[in-house]
Amino acid sequence: MKDSDSGKGIGEEAYDALPQKGHDIKVPRKREPIFNQTPLGVAGFIGAILTAHIVSLIAGPAATQHAQAEFGVVPAFVISAFQQQHYLSALTPLIAHQFMHGGTLHLVMNLAMLLQAGPIAEMGLNRNRDSVARFIIFFLLCGICGALMYCWLNPGSQAPTIGASGAISGVFAGFLWAAIGLAKPGQAMLRPVLTSAAVFLLINVGLAWVGRTLNFVPIAWESHLGGFIAGLIL
Repeated sequence: MKDSDSGKGIGEEAYDALPQKGHDIKVPRKREPIFNQTPLGVAGFIGAILTAHIVSLIAGPAATQHAQAEFGVVPAFVISAFQQQHYLSALTPLIAHQFMHGGTLHLVMNLAMLLQAGPIAEMGLNRNRDSVARFIIFFLLCGICGALMYCWLNPGSQAPTIGASGAISGVFAGFLWAAIGLAKPGQAMLRPVLTSAAVFLLINVGLAWVGRTLNFVPIAWESHLGGFIAGLIL
């Protein structure tokens, strides 16, 4: 069965027809690489996060640990800075920690989720020409809200948390909203969206809580939850 407009059959590549002596020669049309289809905002964050990670690898373990302690979110410090009205000191780690990661696996998992959900989420913000700026603000605010949730539930903690997980959790929430908004008229989206949200929360909040409670892996599930809630609201 073929599409009458494109000449493309099920499971076949798209072809461009070139006339030659009364016959059509079908030439495979080149597929665009995935990064050519990545929106500017998503591509920018991927580039910035990768750059920060490469710099940390070049700097070495000692410098990286110092940077994580300096720019990671330490709840006790952030809360104290707000109480003393040192807002810049509090805001700096709330933004900077989103570009730092604890290892290659942490980095790859976050970037994979950003690459999957980010383009649709950014497309959902494409209401005007400022969609790139809107996505940048959306991403950073989700990350900040995730970090604040972590601080709120761990007010006395001296351990820094780093990573873009809170921001990307918000991006996934934005992806779900965009999926509803971009759906075709009459297409039932509520059930699959709710199912996706439930699975996401079960894995990134529920299992993350279990993992940290059992001292298996130190995942800041609070950041995931706070970022996701922010993404739903924003």
